[in-house]
Amino acid sequence: MRTRPRNNQKKYGPNIVRAWFDTVFQYVLGRLASQRGYLLRRNWTFRFYNRRLEYVATLGDHMPMSARENLEQFASFFPEVSDFLEAHDRKVGDLTAACATFHEAILRDPRFQEVFDGIERDAPAEFGAEFSSNFGALSDRADFAGALAEYLVDNFADLPGYYATSRLWNRFRDRFVPVMASPEIESRRLETEETGRDLLEASEKLIGLLKAKRSELSLEFDVPYATETTSAL
Repeated sequence: MRTRPRNNQKKYGPNIVRAWFDTVFQYVLGRLASQRGYLLRRNWTFRFYNRRLEYVATLGDHMPMSARENLEQFASFFPEVSDFLEAHDRKVGDLTAACATFHEAILRDPRFQEVFDGIERDAPAEFGAEFSSNFGALSDRADFAGALAEYLVDNFADLPGYYATSRLWNRFRDRFVPVMASPEIESRRLETEETGRDLLEASEKLIGLLKAKRSELSLEFDVPYATETTSAL
């Protein structure tokens, strides 16, 4: 999310700070915390069908308009926050590009295709069903390969049962180990992991900065982080 610092003098008070707490801090810190979990697991949430990351995103993605406008207002008062927001979003773009390149390299690799062909031959006898039945709504052979390569990019171990591909993937995943050892694939994997670490570092710095600003504003304007709630006993 790109922002441009505009305000040189303080022109906000408790009501605006309250709105920032309820939208900017709540949304952005929540998103960053969720994203941090995926990055630590090296699950980039790459999706082959749109070549995007599903749960690792720029901070304006899927953000309500009111919250986005409040974020832009907040960043306009704090240039250092604006700089960190822009750095974060650039690194999301870098990771997206790295994952897409990694995925393409896997699909091009002859050993991946050999393994894929072998699984396609063996799966019907293993499960007593057509190979295509393991891919849910997907119907194209290229998409079958794309889905399996996606799992390699995202470092999936065993898949939970609600994945249509879980039975196939969990049974045959180990066949892809030699594929991942090829020099080009290994190079792309390391490049993606380095890019992921850069994004994780940027995310943690942004979390620290936002929490510091939240504390500063809370104490200055006597505004609590969250509004009081009551519960029935």
